[in-house]
Amino acid sequence: MSTVNVHLILGSTTSMIIPARVVESGDGGLLLWVAPGTPLWRATIPPGTHLRDLPPEGSYPLRADRWRHGGALILQPAGAGHAVWWSFTIGLEFRSWYVNLESRVCTPDGADVHVTDQELDITVTPDRAWEWKDEESFAAKTGHPVYWTAAGAAAIRAEGVRVTRLIDAAAYPFDGTWCDFRPPASWTLPELPELPLGTVDAPSGVLLLGKAGRLDHRPAGDPTRSERALALAATGGGHLHDGGPAGSEPWGYEAVAVPAAGDRPLPVRARTAPSPFDGKPVLSTLEVSLGLPWDHTTHGPGPIPLGDLPVDRCGMVLGDAMALDSFEAADRDRVRRAGAGHPLRAGEVEVGGSRVLGLGRDPGDRSERHQGGQVYPVTLEERGGEAVLRWTVTAAGAP
Repeated sequence: MSTVNVHLILGSTTSMIIPARVVESGDGGLLLWVAPGTPLWRATIPPGTHLRDLPPEGSYPLRADRWRHGGALILQPAGAGHAVWWSFTIGLEFRSWYVNLESRVCTPDGADVHVTDQELDITVTPDRAWEWKDEESFAAKTGHPVYWTAAGAAAIRAEGVRVTRLIDAAAYPFDGTWCDFRPPASWTLPELPELPLGTVDAPSGVLLLGKAGRLDHRPAGDPTRSERALALAATGGGHLHDGGPAGSEPWGYEAVAVPAAGDRPLPVRARTAPSPFDGKPVLSTLEVSLGLPWDHTTHGPGPIPLGDLPVDRCGMVLGDAMALDSFEAADRDRVRRAGAGHPLRAGEVEVGGSRVLGLGRDPGDRSERHQGGQVYPVTLEERGGEAVLRWTVTAAGAP
């Protein structure tokens, strides 16, 4: 794997998601490189503030940004409660070390590492003079249910003390190793990483991705959306729409239904691409982990086409098929409000007792992808041994 997406988390808030080049990977851990100008997602906070000083229960949506500093090497030793950063200038001159006390969890496929910051850090000059950083904030957070207990605080500080002994002894990684690092000239900047959109529930065992418009409309005598969805999911999944065998009805309802695990939250993430008009990120791929193993016997290597969906002017919804039977017109407004301020207009709401994700249409995206009968493929695919639902939306003018 050439890059890893590093999720930096404080309390319950993701402060940044940044793609980092893998320099070395092995039993000893990971060594990563973050180049100046690397595209990233950053929490939106009031100007002049720092996330550590803001309420942990606040809402801080992520926005597209870039790494604003010189280059950084990041050593994440296996099993350790810290990482060591080598900071470089824009001209790649070594500037200092920084010890970040943290806990880490990697995703099974190794593509993402979630780093929970423990606030207390250590700054180290090139001549190995060191001092603690953020001690007051660390003490203030101790005992808060979102952060760490007093016993946890003692363990965090003990980890820092162990690192200071390495600094005093000029032992690796503070022995000068990597201070002359130069990235290969062939390394280009990575792409903006995937954006987590939250999670949805599917207690009925069937997940529905469809248009928000007309979801609340059902002609008298017709089966419910969930009845049709459950029948499709029983065959492996498929396209549900208003219309006959010839195809979907113009301006009618459309959705795709698939089997999904009913006993766990299902993570949703998105890939983005720059809008051809204003350059801002717009949805290019929506992907949902379905919580089910990939069935090689039935599906082979995949992908399995499930149908095509348009981008609805009223937005899209993703959630449990049975829960969405109770979706009403007022829920479209709730979805729109929940997604306000999000770069992809994504927001979670509760419908029928389940978490549902809404995706609103960005009125500033004038690419007309929502007009002219354009539709985009939905597929069932394998990712890391698991089944995922993927919807690929190409930008205007893209192949």
